[in-house]
Amino acid sequence: MTNPKGGPFGDEALAHFLETFLYTQDAFFVDEVLSADAEARVITARMDTTRHLPIGSCQRVDPKRHPAHVSGPELILLTGNLGCLHAYFFHGCRWDEGWSGFGSRIHRADFRDLTRIGPPLLLRSEETKTRVGPKRAVLRFAYEFTQEGRVVYRGDQSAMFVKDADLTEG
Repeated sequence: MTNPKGGPFGDEALAHFLETFLYTQDAFFVDEVLSADAEARVITARMDTTRHLPIGSCQRVDPKRHPAHVSGPELILLTGNLGCLHAYFFHGCRWDEGWSGFGSRIHRADFRDLTRIGPPLLLRSEETKTRVGPKRAVLRFAYEFTQEGRVVYRGDQSAMFVKDADLTEG
């Protein structure tokens, strides 16, 4: 993942995010952070759709009936990736300091058009509600993903991030 802008999303900070992230880099699909506005709580980013996709690579492609595309599960994973960037960089939820996070609710998920393999996918995530304390952050997000000017996905989702929580029992 790259970030030509520097600042809190500089190469060193992003490298630390990825080294300590809750998943391996194979499950992180954001290729470039284009902008991050901590005050507005907005991140814009880019995904290279020609990268290896774990579900997409299993597709049986028919150019007319089932063209190669970024699948729905991969788009949902992208929302989680973006949510983790928000928690880490805007709210200080550091994985190596005892924080973990989980999606808690998909309020709405609109798959508006196929996300084709080839053109990059532009990602926008914005926090719409936040409740942040010393050991818990509950964040709600609005997502909009576009490709070649077309909206391909819109979502309204929530996630919870907790610090030093023992999650071994339900």
